[in-house]
Amino acid sequence: MHRTAPVGDHPREDQMKYGIIEQGYVRRDADPFERVRQLVTEAQQADKYGFTSFAVSEQHFKFPTNSTGALDVILPWVAATTDLRMLPSAAILSLHHPLAIAERWATIDVLSEGRLDFAVGRGNTPKTASAFQIPHAETNARTMESLDIIFRAWSGEEFSYKGDFWEFEDIRVHPIPAQRPHPRVSLAAVSPGSAALAGKHQLGYLGGMHWLRWAQVHDRVNAYNEAWETGTPFEYAQPLHHISLQVPTHVAKTDKLAREQVEFGIVEYANRAMKQDILNHQLTYGTDSGMDTTGEFYDNFDGLLDLTSMIVGSPQLAIDKLLRVHEEYDIDEIIFHLDYAKHDELLECIRLLGEEVLPVVEKETARNPRPARTLATSTVASVS
Repeated sequence: MHRTAPVGDHPREDQMKYGIIEQGYVRRDADPFERVRQLVTEAQQADKYGFTSFAVSEQHFKFPTNSTGALDVILPWVAATTDLRMLPSAAILSLHHPLAIAERWATIDVLSEGRLDFAVGRGNTPKTASAFQIPHAETNARTMESLDIIFRAWSGEEFSYKGDFWEFEDIRVHPIPAQRPHPRVSLAAVSPGSAALAGKHQLGYLGGMHWLRWAQVHDRVNAYNEAWETGTPFEYAQPLHHISLQVPTHVAKTDKLAREQVEFGIVEYANRAMKQDILNHQLTYGTDSGMDTTGEFYDNFDGLLDLTSMIVGSPQLAIDKLLRVHEEYDIDEIIFHLDYAKHDELLECIRLLGEEVLPVVEKETARNPRPARTLATSTVASVS
C-alpha cells in the first residue's frame, strides 16, 4: 500500500528530508540501454534504505553522458515499484506545451496516489533550446507563462488564455492532480537572480550546490527568502516556502576509493557546467555581468572538495559535511546528487548513506532542533 497523499497546504516539517537525484550518467564502459533500467533499481535501493524521494533531471542530447530526457516515463516506473516521492528535477517548461505538461504530470500524480513533488526549470543548455527551436532569450518568459497555465489547468476549472506564447479558449484539463489544490511546486535555480525569481512567485526553491562556495549558497538562500517575503503567488497557486539543496555526493568505504570511483565524472561535469552557465547568461541577458561563478574550479577536484559542500569520501567525511550543511543553512531537504560511478558502486553508496551516515546525522541534529521558521504562509481553498 502506498502512502496517503498529503492534502491542503504544505507546512514546515521539523525533520530534514533526504532524497536522491541522478542524471543517468552513462559511463564509457556501460551499456546505455541497461543504464535506464539501473536507475529504477537504484531508486528501489533508496526506498529500501529510508530515503524520501527520488529525482531525475531532464537532460537532452548529451549522449552518452546522460539518459534521463523522458522524465515522465522514468518516474512512473519508480512510483510503481517503490513508495518514494517522485521529483522531476526539473521539467524544462520552455520545451513543452504547458497543457501537455499539466495533463501528463497530473496523471502521474493520480497513478502514484499523490506522490509527485513537481519541480520546473527554464533549461540552461543553449543547444537544447536551439534543437527545440526555442529562442534562448525567451526561456524565462515561457517558463513563467507555462506555470501560470499549469496552475489554472490544475484548478479543475474551465478557462481561456491569451498570453505572449500560448492562446486557447474554453479548456478544462482532466485528470487534475490527486493532491489538492496541487502538488508542491518548486523552481530549479542556479543563480541568485533565479533563486529570487522563485521567491518572487512564492514557489519552492530547488538549488544546486555543485560548484558554489559555502557563502555563495547563502547568497542564493537569502535572495530566495527576501523575495518570498514580499512575493505574490500565481493566481491559482498555493504559496510554498520550501528549500531543497542538491549536494554532489559519492560515499565509499574510504576517501581514496570514493575519489577513484567518481573524480573523472565530477571534474568533467563541473567544467562543462561552468562554461555552460557563462554562455547561458550571455545568451539570455547579453552579458555575463552579475555572475558570481567563475572558472575557479576547472579541473580542480581538490578545490571542490575543500571549498564547497561536495561530499566525496568515507562515511565519516559525509557525516562531517552534512553536519556543516545543517549548521550553515535553514533548509527543508537535502538531495544527494549521485552519478559517474558503476551501478554496484552507486548501490553501495546508497546503502552507506542510509545505514552509516544518516542515522548518525539525524541523532546529532536531533539534539539541536531546527528553530520555527517565522515566514508567513497561506492556503488556497481546495477545489472539489
